[in-house]
Amino acid sequence: MPTAATLTQWIVRLTGATQVILGVLFWTGHAHALIPLHMAIGTVFVIATWLLAGLAARAGVSLPLVLFGVIWGGVVIALGIGQTGLLPGSLHWVVEILHLLVGIGAMAIAARLASAIGRRRRAGAPPLVPRQLAGNSRCNASWARSRNSVTGPASPV
Repeated sequence: MPTAATLTQWIVRLTGATQVILGVLFWTGHAHALIPLHMAIGTVFVIATWLLAGLAARAGVSLPLVLFGVIWGGVVIALGIGQTGLLPGSLHWVVEILHLLVGIGAMAIAARLASAIGRRRRAGAPPLVPRQLAGNSRCNASWARSRNSVTGPASPV
């Protein structure tokens, strides 16, 4: 896995673990003064998850997984910011559990993105670079040959 992806994955791991520890402190009625820190670390966590999704897209990881990571990061931010207004009172614990599960889900998605980047690299798949995306003719010819070997030549329209 490239250095940027490895570093980003470690940022996600460390910030995610820190978030869980702070969350446990909040649930047990301690350290409420650290809620702004929890929100700041959560922002770093989501930005790192989005960065990992961007690195995965560049490595050629499947678009649905990349988009899921980006969208899920948005869900984490939205729930984190808005959770205090959801189900206030005796049922607020439901929102707190949901917040925990969404955060753990984001950690799992980030791990899956990092794993997919590593698999693409180990398989020797070239990363998507701007000239390939812009329609490099040599790249397009290579893609057409590989497509034809699987599906047969394209029929004229």
